[in-house]
Amino acid sequence: FFLSLGPLDQQSRLHPSSVSSFVTMLAGLFGSGLLALAVLAGSAQAAAAPSCADGLKSCPNILYFVSDDMRSDWGAYGLDAAITPNLDKLAKTSLLFEHTYCQISVCAPSRMSFMTSRRPDTFQVWNFIDTVPTNTSSTPGYFKNHGYLTLGLGKTFHQDSGAWNADQYWSTDKLPYYPYGVGKCPHGGQGGGHCVQKDEQIYDYHLRNKTMEYLQVAIDNRKETGQPFYVQAGFRKPHAPWQAPQRMYDLYDQSKIAIAKHKVLPKNAPLISWSNQLSVRLENGTSFPYSPTSPVPDWVMQDQRHAYYASISYVDEHVGYILDVLEKGGMTDNTIIIFHADHGYHLGEHGEWEKKSNFDLVVRVPMLIKVPWKVSKSGGKKTAALTELVDVFPTLASLAGLPAPPGVDGTDVGHLLDNPSGDALKASFHQYPACKTPDFNHTRQACNQSPKQTFDYMGYSMRTKEWRYTAWYPWNKTTLKAEWDADYAPELYGHTGDDSTSMDSFENENVVAANPTVAKNLHAQLLAFFQKH
Repeated sequence: FFLSLGPLDQQSRLHPSSVSSFVTMLAGLFGSGLLALAVLAGSAQAAAAPSCADGLKSCPNILYFVSDDMRSDWGAYGLDAAITPNLDKLAKTSLLFEHTYCQISVCAPSRMSFMTSRRPDTFQVWNFIDTVPTNTSSTPGYFKNHGYLTLGLGKTFHQDSGAWNADQYWSTDKLPYYPYGVGKCPHGGQGGGHCVQKDEQIYDYHLRNKTMEYLQVAIDNRKETGQPFYVQAGFRKPHAPWQAPQRMYDLYDQSKIAIAKHKVLPKNAPLISWSNQLSVRLENGTSFPYSPTSPVPDWVMQDQRHAYYASISYVDEHVGYILDVLEKGGMTDNTIIIFHADHGYHLGEHGEWEKKSNFDLVVRVPMLIKVPWKVSKSGGKKTAALTELVDVFPTLASLAGLPAPPGVDGTDVGHLLDNPSGDALKASFHQYPACKTPDFNHTRQACNQSPKQTFDYMGYSMRTKEWRYTAWYPWNKTTLKAEWDADYAPELYGHTGDDSTSMDSFENENVVAANPTVAKNLHAQLLAFFQKH
């Protein structure tokens, strides 16, 4: 008599209670010999799903990538734009999130938000000046406090070249935090421009090599001591200036690069929704002005996209090199991998360039999460559930088997790795301030270096599956809150059928006047949320 159990691989785990019942049945039927075999099979199953619930040495590792200013122009997202073979390969074993949103669409406050899972309003962090209190829990700090080796490199936080609060959050006694650098082109800087440069001239190349080095140290330490690791690398690209080696530019035929279909401010949108941020310039330094009603020439748009996509492809190459270290180190099967950006980006859509906005393309970010023992359920799949970057911290803690972190604003959405078709949030929330803006009928200026007591307006925005609703309110410079009883400028954009495969099909007309009931209901939800937070 033979009993076939079938393959008990890491992707077809039995629930522990089911394993226990099954083993008991086998013991009664076949005695201690087969019982031992069944126990070994059950042990193999348990080993395939590392969890901190079983002790520190059973914890999974975390490899965490963050990219700066990257939008989801990848093949994995169904877009024929940036060439990203390594990210597309990773997506085949990861869950791809179609609708993940940042909480404020500019570098410093967004990173303060998602690294600590606190919304901008929680500690009033809306600019580059303010930070959360240094005793605030963070993702790396939480894993460090639970026994992990935490190694940080590049642009994780914005402040202090990424090394903000480093001794509290990172294992600096093992290896120092590796700070990020600022890119430069002969005719461009962080405000815009691009150039072809050699690897050695570009910060991310050095970050790649240093991350490979740090990751190898973490792998060796895990093998020697059993200590799990949390390694996080923050790429500077594709933040301007767009630097990349010639081989990255050569991946593209600039004449065939698609451009934005809607190149001006959305119809009926208030001017306060629009902001001139990026300096659009060629490699030789020639600049091109633009406005809400006057876009740059089409060929200039192709030039800019060519450089931006080349910069994304360069990040993709780095990811491939780093993942090779993980694989060669034998850590692929017990390491959670996550990749996301700090916010999205405009490349001429709505007449805008860069970030610092409430439009969906700027708020939405690409995100992948790979959990090796859940690949059979989520690998190569997409989830349309609404999620936020503040969810990353509690979700990673949950996936690792750690206790839920207290005091965070995000939600654990780890269940989506078991059921990608499930739901998460009913709405996602975002905000962005306006400075040097006299009224709703003027375009905005950035508030990066403006004290919060000098803001003029705050734009509050929410995204449901069908709509994005935004309301711009006057700012009380004393209470540091919106003047909730004052007049406001509303925006409403339909998103029915938006599966994140188009950068051009949505938010091209403010339809608030045509949908008063929808606007009223969403406005009530927006007020209820932001007045509470």
